[in-house]
Amino acid sequence: MRLETLSYHVPDDGSSGGGDTLRKWDRAVRTTKASETSIDAVVILAILKNDPSDPSKDEIVCVRQFRPPVDGYTIELPAGLIDGNEDPSTAARREFQEETGYIGKVIKVLPASYLSPGLTNENASLVRIEVDMTLQHNIQIHTNQKVNDGLEGCEKDRGLEKILLPRVGLLDALHTLQDKDGVKIFAALYSLALGMEVGSNSEISSAPPTFPIVELQLDDTNNPTLATSNAVTTALCNSGFLIVKTSLLSLEMQHNALASTSQFFRMPSSSIISHPIDPKEYAMIEGTDSLFEDESINPTIVKDLQDWYNALRQTKNVLLQCIAVGLCMDDPYFFVKLHDEDNDALRLIKYHPGDINTCNRCKEHSDYGTLTLLLNDGVGGLEAFVDDKWQPVPFVEGSIVVNIGSILSEWTQQKLKATLHRVAGPASTGSCTSKEDLLRAVSVPRISIAYFADPNKTVSTILNERGNAAGNGDHQSISVAEYIKWRSGGENDNRSGVAFTSTEETRLLGKRKSEE
Repeated sequence: MRLETLSYHVPDDGSSGGGDTLRKWDRAVRTTKASETSIDAVVILAILKNDPSDPSKDEIVCVRQFRPPVDGYTIELPAGLIDGNEDPSTAARREFQEETGYIGKVIKVLPASYLSPGLTNENASLVRIEVDMTLQHNIQIHTNQKVNDGLEGCEKDRGLEKILLPRVGLLDALHTLQDKDGVKIFAALYSLALGMEVGSNSEISSAPPTFPIVELQLDDTNNPTLATSNAVTTALCNSGFLIVKTSLLSLEMQHNALASTSQFFRMPSSSIISHPIDPKEYAMIEGTDSLFEDESINPTIVKDLQDWYNALRQTKNVLLQCIAVGLCMDDPYFFVKLHDEDNDALRLIKYHPGDINTCNRCKEHSDYGTLTLLLNDGVGGLEAFVDDKWQPVPFVEGSIVVNIGSILSEWTQQKLKATLHRVAGPASTGSCTSKEDLLRAVSVPRISIAYFADPNKTVSTILNERGNAAGNGDHQSISVAEYIKWRSGGENDNRSGVAFTSTEETRLLGKRKSEE
């Protein structure tokens, strides 16, 4: 470091009648600084996602070290100077591994900011790093099975060590360390902690997302964790929709299923039906044994869709377990046991392109089974009727959309929401999706694969936890088979979904009147 004395002029405000006033200022400058605009250092923010479904378990990677200028130990974010041949990303990866032992991946680099502009022109880029906790090296560092041998020189002499602090309650954790150990806190870390506390207490950030993303986490016995179960159930109680990520449905499997569906619609097949109302065509496939009995269909298509169907069956059972656990039912397999006849079905759908006058590509409806697991090609338009608004359901690569059907809603006395939804076009009324996005969507075909989970046919549509008829609804104590026939307007290929429950019809009529 070197000390410089600067001169600068203060413009005359006219009160003294004189010229500009000359002022002087002393500043400290790093001797390694190449220019006034060059970046000196990096400060690293890394959050460990110990349980992706439970943010309360997140930890922030910090370091504790002795700092002679303050004659004490400090708690800081990992940081370091940028070497002459490095950019901020390279420096951040190196410094992070040297100081903490973890191997990280840079996911964001912010522009330079100034650490103490009244004293120095030193600046730093804040770098966001992601830590892959499936890497064996990171696991060993995290559990202290491997020693971090990256420390050397003065950092090692000053006893630098990693320390993990909770993301939720970070400010309280810092106060505790100050009171207990007398440590000094790095200003940027304190600012981060205060900002997170302000954000967590605001009405905007504390409101749950309308369509949350939930990763299905399984324990050592391949059952969903309690946190996963609660996250799934909460979302389905709030909006009836959620976005699910799971290792059971690999990205490769999703791409194969969509590609084979698209190829299927390019082939002549008696299974393909033109929808009587919506601008689309579809094919219904009932159960694994009946998947494409037509021998003329490409075997690759059959295999891809059979693989997808079987993976969805597994995912469906995990979700049904989540719901039973999330509703505090005595038997976590209660709903799974009501689905052991393999009555599920795939609906392959191709929406035709439209124009500015295109209304709904799929009419307003709710599903009439228990669960629907939907995969689409990313073309927009899917909307759900939540908080009396048609809100766009976002597309998230590598995930599926899950929503509740009316049978499961009735089984839970409507704790879980069977939410109305549609595929909107530019001329659809009441849409919260931008007109530009809807025009873009209808300019191309749209491929989706809907998996409808239907329970055993003889089960009543209205149950209590023991499986007996209970509650009130549009149709009491009829079988699942009878209910589906009533709701769908037919059987098998004719399941066009022409009926609403009375509650849904009332909501739609009320919404339409308010728009007139």
